Amino acid sequence: MLAILAHPLVFNLLVLLASLFVLYKAADLLVFGISDYAKRLGLSDAIIGLVVVAMAASAPEIISALTGFLSGETGVGYGTILGTNMIHAAFALGLLALMCGKLTIEKSIFTRERLFLWIALMLPFVLAVLGRELSRIDGAILVLAFIIYLVNLWRAEGTLGKLKKNVRLQNIWKDAFIFLGCLAALMLSGRWLVFSAVNLAYYFSIPAYFVALTVIGIATTLPDMAVEFRAEKRKHASLGMGDLLGSLAIELLLFFGIVALISPIEIDLYEAGNALFFLAASITLLIFWLKKKTLSWKHGLVFLGLYAVFLAVEIWRIAG
Repeated sequence: MLAILAHPLVFNLLVLLASLFVLYKAADLLVFGISDYAKRLGLSDAIIGLVVVAMAASAPEIISALTGFLSGETGVGYGTILGTNMIHAAFALGLLALMCGKLTIEKSIFTRERLFLWIALMLPFVLAVLGRELSRIDGAILVLAFIIYLVNLWRAEGTLGKLKKNVRLQNIWKDAFIFLGCLAALMLSGRWLVFSAVNLAYYFSIPAYFVALTVIGIATTLPDMAVEFRAEKRKHASLGMGDLLGSLAIELLLFFGIVALISPIEIDLYEAGNALFFLAASITLLIFWLKKKTLSWKHGLVFLGLYAVFLAVEIWRIAG
C-alpha cells in the first residue's frame, strides 16, 4: 500500500486533489469574511474584489511566473501569466457561466469604466508586439497605467466618502483573522497544486512552455475560480467579477510592469503570438459584454469555444 502511495503519479494526484479541497473551502470562507469586512468599513464588494481578493488569489501564478523569470526561463515566466489570464478571460468565465446558468453583472464601476479598462489591458499587447520585448520604459508605462486604473476606479466608485472612520477593533478582528487564515491556505494550497501539476506534466514529458501555458495556468487559477464561483453563489457578483478583472489588471499591468523595470522581458512572438492573439480577443469580448445585465450559458459556450480553439492551435504547434 505504501509503495503504491509513494509512486510519483499516485502521490502527485493525491496532493492535487487535497489541494483542490483546501482551495475550495478557503475560498468559501474568504468570500464570506471579506464581504462582511467590506460592509463594516464602507467599501463595496467591487473594490475589495478588484484589489484585495484579486491580489491574494493571484499570488500563486505571480510566484510561479517570477520563479521562471529569475531562473532565466522567460518562456515559463510569460507563459504562466499569459496562460493564467487566458483561463481567467475565457475558460474560467465560460465554465462559471455554464455552472451557474448565468453570471450577474451588477451596475457598478465595471460597466461605467469599460473603455478605460479595455485600453489599459491592451497596453501590454501593443508594447510587446511593437518592440518584441517589454523594456524598462514599457514597464514604467504599465505600472503607471495600473496606478491610474486604480485611482480612476476609486473615484468612479466614490467610496472615499463612505469609509467609516470609527470602526471598533472587536467588530472586525474576527473577519480579519478569517481573511488572513484563508489567504495563507490559498497560497499554500496553490503552491502545492503547482508542485503536483508540474510533476505530473513532466511525468508525461510535456514541454516547459506548454506546461506553463496550460497546466500551471489552470492550477494557479483555481483559487480565483473558487472565489468567483462562491461569490456568485453567495450573491456577491461584484466581488467575483472584481476578482476576475482585478487579476487581469494585476498580472498584465502591475506584475509585467515591475518585472520589466527590474529586467526587460524578451517576447518570442512565434512562441507567444497565439496566446497574445486569443487573450486580447477574449478580453475584448468580455469588456464588450460587460454592458449586459447577465452572461448566460450561451456566452459561456462562446468563451469556452475560444479557449478550445486556442488550446487546439497550441497542441497542433507542439505536434508539428
